[in-house]
Amino acid sequence: MFFKPSIILLFGCGLLFSCNEEPTTADKPIYQKNDLVGRWELQKGFRNGKETETLTGTYYEFEQEGTMKTNLTPTTMEQVYDFSFSDNKIKQTGGTTIEYSIDSLTPDFLAMSMVINNFPFQLHLTKAAPPAPMEASDTSLVDSLKEL
Repeated sequence: MFFKPSIILLFGCGLLFSCNEEPTTADKPIYQKNDLVGRWELQKGFRNGKETETLTGTYYEFEQEGTMKTNLTPTTMEQVYDFSFSDNKIKQTGGTTIEYSIDSLTPDFLAMSMVINNFPFQLHLTKAAPPAPMEASDTSLVDSLKEL
């Protein structure tokens, strides 16, 4: 009689301890803010798990000082936001508050996820050179606009 409850108890304990636990932060890569600095341009965007073309042209520029530029804004015009970085999360503040989770970060690839207006998004971005500033001597664009 004592034998059966002991085996059941031993089997239950073994089953309990053999269950896989959720991955700990030690199992996940830790990314550094320095690796994020630079310009990132969208290669693929996903909304609700399906690829979408509505995000075409999206970019982010992260500065070491804690500011970021992006055109993923309500008006699609470039805005500058403050951001903080910790635990593989980017928290955009100032005007629109968004929290991004970094899914992958290499020297030339950034995948991040976020929720905007209750819709999940995932962005796949590649490292890009910042656009060259227009020089004062280059007036052809300005002249073209004047003609319009």
